[in-house]
Amino acid sequence: MGAHARATALGILDVDLVAMYGNEDPSGAMFISHVAHGDLLHLSGTVATRDGAAHLAGIVGQDVTVDQAREAARVACVESLRVMAYALGSLDRVQRMITLTGYVNSAPAFEEQPRVINGATELLVEVFGQSGLCARAAIGCQGLAMNSSVELVMTCQFAGGDVVSALPTPAAGRSPR
Repeated sequence: MGAHARATALGILDVDLVAMYGNEDPSGAMFISHVAHGDLLHLSGTVATRDGAAHLAGIVGQDVTVDQAREAARVACVESLRVMAYALGSLDRVQRMITLTGYVNSAPAFEEQPRVINGATELLVEVFGQSGLCARAAIGCQGLAMNSSVELVMTCQFAGGDVVSALPTPAAGRSPR
């Protein structure tokens, strides 16, 4: 079974990404979903959302447990996989994950960021096998958009061919103030 079939079986691809990007982002962020350069696909940061709202939001080690934050990392990873599938047409075109940078909205003295980001890495391995293991960083920070507990930024290498044009957020289509 290929990566796309595994993601489909997990229910990951059951979303209208065009409609999702058309919704107003409460953060007002100006960005596009992805940028392809050569055989690399760079994804914008994703956070855990459900029904357009932050999922498991808050400060990890204060409002959110490590296990809840791991789940948030998995949900944010689902969002990234959806963008990859949209951009490439199929997750089977992903040859390997290159980098994963995970930001964890951390309480002072919280030191378990790597365990939190494992939630995303585990899903990447579930979908891509050993090609899902990649170089990565788990960074503690204070404050993420929508009070998200986790944000992920990823890059993957893909097999050649066309890449679908990036989706802009509504703010990206407006003139800067």
